[in-house]
Amino acid sequence: MKDDYIIRNGQVIDPAAGYYGIKDIYVRGGHIVKPSEDASFDGACVIDAADCLVLPGLIDFHTHLGYQLSDFGLHPDLYTLPNGVTAAVDAGSGGTANFEGMYTNVFSRSMIDIKCFLNVTATGIITECYLENLNPDLYNISKIEYLLDRYRHALLGLKVRIGADTAGALELRPLEKAVELGERFGCRVCVHATNLTCGYDRILSLLRPGDIICHIFQGDNDYTILGEDGGIADCVREGRKRGVLFDCACGRVNYSNRIIRQALKEGFVPDIISTDVIGFSIYGPKIHSLLSVMSQYLGAGMELMDVVRAATATPAGVMGMEGKTGTLEEGAQADIFITRLMRHKWEVTDKFGEAMQFHEVFVPLLTMKNGKLAYRNILYDSIG
Repeated sequence: MKDDYIIRNGQVIDPAAGYYGIKDIYVRGGHIVKPSEDASFDGACVIDAADCLVLPGLIDFHTHLGYQLSDFGLHPDLYTLPNGVTAAVDAGSGGTANFEGMYTNVFSRSMIDIKCFLNVTATGIITECYLENLNPDLYNISKIEYLLDRYRHALLGLKVRIGADTAGALELRPLEKAVELGERFGCRVCVHATNLTCGYDRILSLLRPGDIICHIFQGDNDYTILGEDGGIADCVREGRKRGVLFDCACGRVNYSNRIIRQALKEGFVPDIISTDVIGFSIYGPKIHSLLSVMSQYLGAGMELMDVVRAATATPAGVMGMEGKTGTLEEGAQADIFITRLMRHKWEVTDKFGEAMQFHEVFVPLLTMKNGKLAYRNILYDSIG
């Protein structure tokens, strides 16, 4: 059967199942299945993953994929599959006036699984020439309700941005209204918080369990996740205890290496590792892909299991896809990524000029989506 694969000898890391060790993975009909006790797998294609890591397909939880409908938009499959990403979340590219066009013409046609946050504004995040109008008086609430209902299979909730350069004099009003609507319509809120005009204590006091705060290691001014003593602020730890999720969403500029160092030193790791990658930052000097961000956090001190969890199991749960993707358990989609950690000297310099040096990086070897080979590195020939 052409749909049959056996991935042998790989170091399997599956945080959703709590598994880390050598294990063979069997694929049939687009799903991961039990090893066959008869001869039905005799004709299977065998992939030798010796000396490799076998991971669930990665999930980039913060992207902008409105290809040709936004200045920011990446082509979903072109970016994701060669980098081991088999599912992604578009973080508010589309608003009430243009989400349906993005969904119909781009998101729903992709090979990968795409979920989305609906921007609370009409235009969404489509250009750097001007910003979205975040005045809550202009939110089209009836259209928000309609879209959340019609596209409930795709929409995770609402996206809103706050900070001096986005919300400006509106301060927290856009977030307050977004959370009010999230409560009213029973959905999550994802908040972009950079260049803040107030402390995290005020922001986190508005968020509910399951809401997501992005760019948590930003350091644009004195309003950061660090307290007066230089350690992680009490309000941040309390927010996590209440169930607020913290997404690094590093992107090009929305992080401080100093704050990343301090947070990881204290064991405060991101719940979600994502990129906030956009059309003119992909493969650039500041960010390569989700693999470079994962490599960055691994090199900064996160445990390998936690890095993989933050790019697989945790986002899969938020997307309502636990057991379907983000895992290598039997019955799940055969979304599989084979990679190798290779020695490579490189560094990441934040916008403040502070550099971090690293010595290894995740290199993509093979991506399988729904049991089909979607990418293979030309140097990886262990398939027979």
